[in-house]
Amino acid sequence: MRLLSFIFIFLIGQTITGYSQAPFGIKSCKIDFVFANGFQKGTKTIVFSDSGRIGKEFGIIHVDTSANADIPKEVIGNRTVYNRLIIQTQDSVFVIDLDLLEGSKRAALYFNAGPNTNDTLFGNTQKRVGEDTFLGKRCDIYDMGGAKIWYWKGIALRKVLLADQIYEYATSIDEDYIIKPDEFDIPKNVKMQ
Repeated sequence: MRLLSFIFIFLIGQTITGYSQAPFGIKSCKIDFVFANGFQKGTKTIVFSDSGRIGKEFGIIHVDTSANADIPKEVIGNRTVYNRLIIQTQDSVFVIDLDLLEGSKRAALYFNAGPNTNDTLFGNTQKRVGEDTFLGKRCDIYDMGGAKIWYWKGIALRKVLLADQIYEYATSIDEDYIIKPDEFDIPKNVKMQ
C-alpha cells in the first residue's frame, strides 16, 4: 500500500507541471481541490493560462504524523503544515516553501500525463473505462493500474485509489477566472536557491 500511496502522491502532484504541448482543452481556468494520500491531507488551487503551458499551484498540506512511522523524515520533513507554491513557466518550474520563503528552480519536465497518449510517465497504462459527470462537467474516466481518474478537457478533476482512501478531487471550477498581470510571478520576498 505504501508504494501505491507514493505513486498516487506523484500523480496528485502532476496537476500543472510537465507539459510541452497544450495539455488542456481550455485556455485558462482556476480550480480548487482537496486531497488525501495516506499520510497527508490538504487543499490546493491551480490557476493556468495558455491551455496549461503556464500555471501555478498553491495550497496547504497537513502531515498526519500518526501515519508516518514507516516513511523517512527526509521525505516528510519536520513540520506538520506546509504552505507550498509551484509556478510553471514555458521552460522552468519553481517550487516555493511559503513558510520559509525559500524556493528552487528546475527545468520543466516535458511529458504528457493525460489520457489518450502513448507517452505517459508509467508507459501507456491508462485505459478508458467509462464516463461520468463531476461538478457538472462531462468527464472521461480512465483506469491506471487501479487508480481511477476523471478527465475533463484533459484536466484531472478527480482521482481515487484504494476505495477512496487516497483521493484528490475538485471542489470548484471557475472557467471565467481573470488572470492577473502578475499571476505567475515569484513572490519578491522569496529567496531562490
